[in-house]
Amino acid sequence: MKKFILVMAACCLLTGCATYYHVKVNGYLDSSWPQQHLRTGSSFCVLANKNARNPILETEIKSKIESLLIRQGYLIAAYEKADFYLSFMYTMSSGRVVSDFKPVFYPAEVGTIRTYDSEGKPSVSTVTYPGYTAYVPSRSTVYTSSLMLEVLDAGLLRNTKEEKKIWIGDVSYTGETADLRVVVNYLLAAVFGRFGENTGKMVAVDIKESELREKGIIQ
Repeated sequence: MKKFILVMAACCLLTGCATYYHVKVNGYLDSSWPQQHLRTGSSFCVLANKNARNPILETEIKSKIESLLIRQGYLIAAYEKADFYLSFMYTMSSGRVVSDFKPVFYPAEVGTIRTYDSEGKPSVSTVTYPGYTAYVPSRSTVYTSSLMLEVLDAGLLRNTKEEKKIWIGDVSYTGETADLRVVVNYLLAAVFGRFGENTGKMVAVDIKESELREKGIIQ
């Protein structure tokens, strides 16, 4: 068993073990909008919820959204000058218990057996028992986290008070992580991978921790 643990640790070091989050993304683009996509170089004002339950987390997410916009070639502008406004909302469910079967791998083991030759003389032989996988019942609590981004026509809202939504990005994740502050990083990475697109259907993507560092979402 110790040998098996050491081998697995070595594999992790060689291949680079990473945390993956299986995230679902939907992008909706208003077909009546004259632009086929949001042009790079356009300016955004990210709108935070002043009545947010956790204003510190709200500010953190707002800052990350602004950083991601800049990385994708957009500009950040004041409310009075922005081409677009971007609002965001996020939630996490209270959790639900699910039952499942999880694989447990039992590694190969070396043992000895006593054998006898034709004359009845005993001898000892070494044999290797193959490894196998068993599926054992398990119960766990899973949480669904979601993030929605809405892009609005800023000029129209300023001049006529009409809220014209140009693009909506809806992203969610269901898993055992109960820390929204952690999960929202993966949601941001996934939705900005499809920013401004009309996906036509839900798209499933795997986001790993290294991508968060590449995008500057975490340090």
